Amino acid sequence: EFEKHFPQYSDNILVVIDADTPDQAADAAVLVYSSLLDDDSLFTTVYYPKSLSTFREDALLFLSEEELFDLADNLAKIQPFLSRLTDDMSLRGLFNMLSDALDAIEDGEDIDIEPVITELTNAIQSTLDGDATRISWQNLINNQPDNASDQNYEFIILQPILDYEDLLPASAAIERIREVISMPHIVETGARIRLSGDSVLSHEELLSVSRGMGTALVLSLIMVTIIMLLGLSSIRLVGLTLITLVCGLLLTAAFATLAIGELNLISVAFSVLYIGLGIDFAIHYCLRYRELRIEGMENTFAIEESSRNLGQSLIICTLTTAIGFFAFIPTDYQGVAELGLISGVGMFISLFVTLTLLPALLRTFPLLVSGQPQDTNRIVRLSMLTNLPLRHSSKIKLIALITLVISLGLTSNLRFDFNILNLQDPENESVQTFTSMLETSDTSPWTGAIVAENRNDALETITTIRQLQVVEEVVWLNDFIPDAQDQKLAIIDDLNLLLPGGFTNTGLSTSLTTNDKYQALTRFLDQHASGPLLADHSYLFNFTEKLGIYVTMLSAMDEQQRTVALDNFSISTLASMPGRLNSLNDSLNADYVSIETLPDELKQRWLSADQQYLLSVYPTEDLNDNDAMRRFVDQISMVEPRLIGPPVVNIEAGDAVIFAFRQALGYAVFAIALILLILLRNKLDTLLILSTLILAVIITGGLSVILDIPLNFANIIALPLLLGMGVDSAIHILHRFRTALPHHQNILATSSARAVIVSAMTTMCSIGNLAFSPHAGTASMGKLLAIGIAMTLISTLLVLPGLLKKEAI
Repeated sequence: EFEKHFPQYSDNILVVIDADTPDQAADAAVLVYSSLLDDDSLFTTVYYPKSLSTFREDALLFLSEEELFDLADNLAKIQPFLSRLTDDMSLRGLFNMLSDALDAIEDGEDIDIEPVITELTNAIQSTLDGDATRISWQNLINNQPDNASDQNYEFIILQPILDYEDLLPASAAIERIREVISMPHIVETGARIRLSGDSVLSHEELLSVSRGMGTALVLSLIMVTIIMLLGLSSIRLVGLTLITLVCGLLLTAAFATLAIGELNLISVAFSVLYIGLGIDFAIHYCLRYRELRIEGMENTFAIEESSRNLGQSLIICTLTTAIGFFAFIPTDYQGVAELGLISGVGMFISLFVTLTLLPALLRTFPLLVSGQPQDTNRIVRLSMLTNLPLRHSSKIKLIALITLVISLGLTSNLRFDFNILNLQDPENESVQTFTSMLETSDTSPWTGAIVAENRNDALETITTIRQLQVVEEVVWLNDFIPDAQDQKLAIIDDLNLLLPGGFTNTGLSTSLTTNDKYQALTRFLDQHASGPLLADHSYLFNFTEKLGIYVTMLSAMDEQQRTVALDNFSISTLASMPGRLNSLNDSLNADYVSIETLPDELKQRWLSADQQYLLSVYPTEDLNDNDAMRRFVDQISMVEPRLIGPPVVNIEAGDAVIFAFRQALGYAVFAIALILLILLRNKLDTLLILSTLILAVIITGGLSVILDIPLNFANIIALPLLLGMGVDSAIHILHRFRTALPHHQNILATSSARAVIVSAMTTMCSIGNLAFSPHAGTASMGKLLAIGIAMTLISTLLVLPGLLKKEAI
C-alpha cells in the first residue's frame, strides 16, 4: 500500500558522499549528480535534494534568525576581502587579501582573521606531512568550526530500472554509478563515495551467496569424495556413487526449474544439501553390498540382497527426511518453503537413482574382492572401540540425561536476530555504509513511516508520536516551510545591499605561472614575517613560521617539483571556494516558500497523488541493535498501528518466521512419528528413534547459545531439518538391529554403523562448507547444521545402542 502511494521509495540506490570538509562533499555530490542526471536509460529518478531550488535558492531561510544574523555580520566584515579575492582567485589573490587584512588590523580595524589563518596553517602543515587537507570556505563564511559530522555528508537517491532478465537486476545501474565516481575530476575532490540502499544491498548479497554457494559446492564434492575413499575403501565404489550423486543432483535441479523456475537466497542451498544428504543412500547401499561381497556372496546376489535388506529402511529414511523439508511448505516463509519443496522431492529422486541406477552400475562394474586375510589386530582394536557404548551404557545414559537438562535450560536463552544486515557479508561496502549511517538518528536509513489520510490526521499523529522516548523527530511536508520568513527575508535583503549582484567572478585563476605563485608567498613573508602583530597573536606567529618552512622546502625543489607542489597547495587552499561562492550567490535569491512553491520533485516524496501525507519517524537509538529496533516498533505501534517501514518489516517478518519455525517443527515431529508408527509398526522403536532425535536437537539448541549463534532468517531451518536428516541414522541402526544383527550382537561393528558414520561425515563436511560462505546467514546455517548432524551422530552411536542394550542381552 505504501509503495502504491510512494513508488519512488522502493528499490533505491543510495549514493553516500562524505569528506573531511562539507565543501568537498558538496562539490563531489554536484559532479556525481550532474553526470547521472540525464541517464534515463538506467534510472527512473535521480534525486539530489540540494539541487532543488528550495534548498539552493532558499537555503538561508532554513537557518535560525540568530544564525542568519551571525552570517550577515560575518559577511559584512569579510566582504571587502572576499571581493578582493574573487577579483584574483589564486594564491596571489589569497595572500594579497591576507596582507590587506593584516594591514587593516594594524590600522585598528576590528577584523577576525584568526579562523582563516588557522585553516591556512592546517593546510600548510598537512602539505608538509604529505597530506592534502582542503580549507573549508563554507565553515569560514559561516564562522563555525567543522564539528558536526552530518555537515560532511551528502546523499543522492537513484531509482534504477531493474532488468529481471539478468541474474543481477541492478548490475548495469551500479556499474554506471561506479564508472562515474571513478572519473578523475570527481576523485580529485577527495570525497569518499560509497553505495548502499536496497538495490545495492540485494546485489551484493546475491553476489556473496553465489560466491559462497559455488565454493561450497566444489569443496563439498571434494571432501565427500575423500571421505568416501576412506569409508568405502574402493575407488570403483566411490566413482559409481559419485555418478549416482551427480545424476540425482541434475534431476533435482531440473525439477526446481520446472516446478518453481527460479532460486532465492535460501533455496539456492538445495545443491549443497542434496550432496550432503543424497549421497547417504548410496553410501549405505555400497557398504552393505561391499560387506556381502567380502563375505563371499556372488555379485548379482549381493546386489539383490542389498536392495532387499536396505529397501525398507531407505524408503523410511526418504519419507522422514522429505517430511523434514516438506514441513516448511505450509508455512508463510516462502524462501524456506521453496527450499523444502525442492530438497524434499530431491530425497525421492535420490532414492530412485539409488535403487535403479546404482544397482545397474554395480551389475556392469562389479566390486572385485581380493580375498586377502583381514588385519586381526585392527579388528580387535575396532571391536574394543565399538563395544564402548555397550559396556558403559549406564554412564552414557546418565551423561545424556544431565546434558539434556542443561541444554533445556540453555535453549530458553535462544534468541532470534531480526537484523537482516547481520545476514550479509560484513565486508560488503553497502553493509558497512548502511551500518555506519544507522549509528546516528540524523542519517539513519531505517526510519518508520506513517501514511496520514489528510493534513489534520498528519498533525494529530505527529503530536502523539513526538511524545515517545524512542522518537527523535517526525518529518513531514510542512517541515520544508521555513518559519519567520518575513524577518529572514528582510535580513537577506540587507545582504543583497551589502553584496549587490553577489560575486561575479567565481572561477579559479589559471593565468599564474609557478614563479608568480612562489613570489606571492615570499612577498607575504617579507612583509609580515615579523612585527608587533606576531608578538600579540600566536596564531599569526605559528602561521608565518609554517609558511617559512614551506617556502624553504619549495626553494630546494627543481622547477617541475615546485610546479606540482604549488598546484597542489592551490587546490588545498582555494579549490572549495568557487562552489561556496556559487551557493552564496544562489541563496541571495531567496523568496517566500509555501507548499505551492515547493518543487514537484520534493512534494511527490511527501504528498501522494491522492493527497495522503508521508510522515517519516526518526529513531533516537541505533536500530542496528535488535532490542532498540523492537522498542522502536512496539512503542510506536501501540499508539499508531499504521507504522510501517524497514524496522517494522524486520520485526514482523521475524515474528512470522519464528511462527513458521514452530509450525515446521511441530509438523515434522508429528509427521515423522506417524510415518515411523505406520512403517515400523512398533511404538517402542518409534519412541527410541524420536527420543534420540529430540535429544540431539535440544543439545544443538543449547550449543548454539553457548557458541553465540542466534537464530536468523537463514539458519532457522536447521532444527526442523535435523529431525528429518538425523532420523535416517537412527532408522538404519534400529533396522539392522531388528533384521540382521550379527552373532556377536555388536550393532556398531556392522556395515550399517560404518555407513552411518561415513554418511554423517559426508553430510557434515558438505553442509559444513557453508560455514565458510562470506554470506553470514548462509554461514550460520552451515555451522548450525554441522553441529546438529554431529550431535545426531553422537546420539545415534552412543545413546541409541545403550537404549537397545537390554534387548540385545
